[in-house]
Amino acid sequence: IHDLFLSHDEKSVNIVAQNRRRCHKGKNHLDEMKFWEGQVALFQPVAVKRISGENNELNYRLSSHEEADPDGLETRFICRFKKMDHMRRKVVYLGETLSTYPFNYEFVNWRKKKKTMVEDTKDQTAFWLSPLMFHCPIPNEHQQFNLKQETSPQLLLDIIPIRTPVRRNDRDGFFFHEGHGGPTSFDAKEWFGNSHILPKLDDSGRWENLPVCSLKPPETIEPQNFQSQTNQPRPQENVNAMSSNKPHRLVACTWTSALHQRRGNERRISDGKSRLREWIAFHLEAGFDHLYIFDNTGANATVFRLKNEVDPDFEEGSDQDKFRIHDDLSSVTNLFPNSKVTRIDWPATICNNNRPAHDDPGERSSQYAAEAACRLRYGPYTDWMASMDPD
Repeated sequence: IHDLFLSHDEKSVNIVAQNRRRCHKGKNHLDEMKFWEGQVALFQPVAVKRISGENNELNYRLSSHEEADPDGLETRFICRFKKMDHMRRKVVYLGETLSTYPFNYEFVNWRKKKKTMVEDTKDQTAFWLSPLMFHCPIPNEHQQFNLKQETSPQLLLDIIPIRTPVRRNDRDGFFFHEGHGGPTSFDAKEWFGNSHILPKLDDSGRWENLPVCSLKPPETIEPQNFQSQTNQPRPQENVNAMSSNKPHRLVACTWTSALHQRRGNERRISDGKSRLREWIAFHLEAGFDHLYIFDNTGANATVFRLKNEVDPDFEEGSDQDKFRIHDDLSSVTNLFPNSKVTRIDWPATICNNNRPAHDDPGERSSQYAAEAACRLRYGPYTDWMASMDPD
């Protein structure tokens, strides 16, 4: 999981995760690809029906679309919510919901004329299968308890994957309900039968006690005396171009680092700060309202430190030089007002940095996830959003 936060309407929790099967591929990684097939299954919805067990205990059964509960037509995770009672130092159970997808990944794959979601080669084109996004709806009776006023997280979340074998669509078929319009060639009853009861939640593998934090809206009040570096007045904007009441009209997101390596680790790049400073100044001058910087420096610092490496672009022998890899981009972003630039610490490592033409092509999972998180976190505050590199 790369990111987890409360939605803007406070009715659900947004989760951005990573498909680790795409990290290493090609003929030298066939065993790894087979091992990680279960990751792809998490992109494929299943249908679920709630049933009563012993002592009226809530259980879940895999089903067809016709039998499924309305909120169980397309799901993959059971979301168990709890509340931290700090005063009494105890955890209170709130309830369970079924996850939802922002879109049907399997349907997208079919529309892009892909025969299966489980490619057997080093195919790099299906980048939409890199970050996994899904939502956990908060139980209706607990949606409004002012998380934004809490100084520490009080909402806890357990995420329990519904585990099934991955569907190889060219062999097993597609599982679309009639609302999509695609083929429904996967027979759930044949695969799961009529009594496939899921294990009890406490007997299932899961992420547990994940703290849910609220979103802080971006600062939009521009401090006085902050002017463009050329001291030239900005051109008059066409106020009729957009009709929304969002605080921003145009923003940009970037994923970058103070220090990183080029594809294939062939060259260490150490001028990330100067590049970012120029990039921010230019785009603010060009008329962008706000810039979101996802700072990946922490991930690179960890990698270099584990390798016991000192950046060859700096002079060796100085303790100060050795610690340059630990320095993040805040020294750059702090040069600009908070109303214009927001820095997000993003220490998630990329899973593979090889060149696209390599036998084991690279996968920029951390970057894809950062772009997805930026859209989910800050998209509702703007009319237009761009994702780009600072170089």
